[in-house]
Amino acid sequence: MLTWLTPRGAAAAALVGTAVAVGAGWRGLVLLLVFFVSSSALTRGGGRRTPVQVWANGGVAAAAALLSLVAPAWSLAFAGALSAAAADTWSTEIGGRSGVAPRLITNGRVVPAGTSGGITWPGSLGGLAGAALLGVSAALLGSASVRGAVVVTAAGVIGGTADSLLGATLQARLRCPACGTAGETADCPCGARAELTGGIRWLTNDLVNLACTGVGAAVGAAGA
Repeated sequence: MLTWLTPRGAAAAALVGTAVAVGAGWRGLVLLLVFFVSSSALTRGGGRRTPVQVWANGGVAAAAALLSLVAPAWSLAFAGALSAAAADTWSTEIGGRSGVAPRLITNGRVVPAGTSGGITWPGSLGGLAGAALLGVSAALLGSASVRGAVVVTAAGVIGGTADSLLGATLQARLRCPACGTAGETADCPCGARAELTGGIRWLTNDLVNLACTGVGAAVGAAGA
């Protein structure tokens, strides 16, 4: 599993894991592993996550786990944040491999693969499956009731939808001038530097992921 993280990413993951273990105990740590293993297994090459990516996907969950020590409602916020991160990752990976042309979530227009805010029906079903996995796992671990599992699943779906909406509207949209590939990072796989075509330059995919997990946590806390 260490191949799924850069060395600094592994250090960040250790800090996130420690916070989760302190705040949510072994059940929370297992739920974190369910998210990490399932999402990394779906990601091409495991993802080689950097510290920024680790904090973007796990930082809110770590904070919620610690807050659950003083307010039990935050335990569902913790699970909701992980559910949202799982929904986002699963939808992206499954949708990207489906061969179905993505459509922009805001207007249904067909967009090139890799365009921020583009969704597919296989990806949407994959996101629901990822969120449900976290919800069911939380119930099986005894961290959530059946109702709580439904809340956690809903938190994932809503968080993932928020991610797509931000991606389609405010997130920095990039396109490579050399090969025409749309993406979410400035460095294109072809080696050229992608150019900004829309959105806010500083609103990166990592910040959108952080917001996605924040929405998931908020839904989880509201449903507690």
